[in-house]
Amino acid sequence: MTTVAILENIKTFLEDNVCSHIKLQKPSDKDIDNYELVTPVVHVGWIPPKGFMPPELETAIPCLVVGMDEGSDDGQESSLPIRISAAVYSPGQHTIQEDGSVEYTPDFQGYIDLLNLIDRTVAEIAKNQILNGVSIEYPIRWGMYQEQQPYPYWYGWVAFSVKKQSYPKAKIEL
Repeated sequence: MTTVAILENIKTFLEDNVCSHIKLQKPSDKDIDNYELVTPVVHVGWIPPKGFMPPELETAIPCLVVGMDEGSDDGQESSLPIRISAAVYSPGQHTIQEDGSVEYTPDFQGYIDLLNLIDRTVAEIAKNQILNGVSIEYPIRWGMYQEQQPYPYWYGWVAFSVKKQSYPKAKIEL
């Protein structure tokens, strides 16, 4: 299976088994009082920059991003370290008042939404171990990016490796 096929298969697994079962807040940087829950999307590679979103996608965040770190091939087998980045938007508490208006209070608790998404992702990967034909290898690791949390966005990651067949070698006749 090619590297691209592995990443795409993991994307489909995450869409079906993780994202379809959770809703998180949609970013609304221009109107912080706006509160809408959406299903996270799954990207491969990177989060699409503004202006380059596929038309079928409503928002780029909340999301999971399936990528890879540095692959290796020792001639016998190939190893592909997978990194799934998670991004959520959580500016604070939204409370609907009696008059229908929304009161917004920043609370810096977005890490809770982030960790809930990460925990669901890790649980589904551990429970299934084969993600649409892609066998994972333990350990599964996860964490939060500690130095770059640009409030009200929160970022974390899940990492594991997959093995694939080594690339074929050319026969050299002497």
